[in-house]
Amino acid sequence: MKNKLIYCLNFLWASIIAFSFPVCFALIYLSVTGHSKGYDYDLGQERDISVMLGIFGLVIWLAAALPSNIYVFRKTREKSRLYLLIPAVIYIALAALCIVLTGGWAEYSKGVFNT
Repeated sequence: MKNKLIYCLNFLWASIIAFSFPVCFALIYLSVTGHSKGYDYDLGQERDISVMLGIFGLVIWLAAALPSNIYVFRKTREKSRLYLLIPAVIYIALAALCIVLTGGWAEYSKGVFNT
């Protein structure tokens, strides 16, 4: 029972991380590339600080995401390799749902990649 509770909590945390992944990716990407205030704004001397904050944000996100994802995938793999598709599909579906809810694919790519 204790193992199932730990698995459920880790799966819940991995789901939250999956849902917030597009937003976190956008913030980290824009900070690391020096566009944290938008593409029309020149950061100038603040670019170094933006890159450092982006790297710091990446480290924080990895520390929050990797342990639970590794645990969920390892425990799921113990049942069967076919079951590995379930958390992967859920992760992708939650990330896609976040993008759709925040305005759609076109709006997301325009805001993040300036396309």
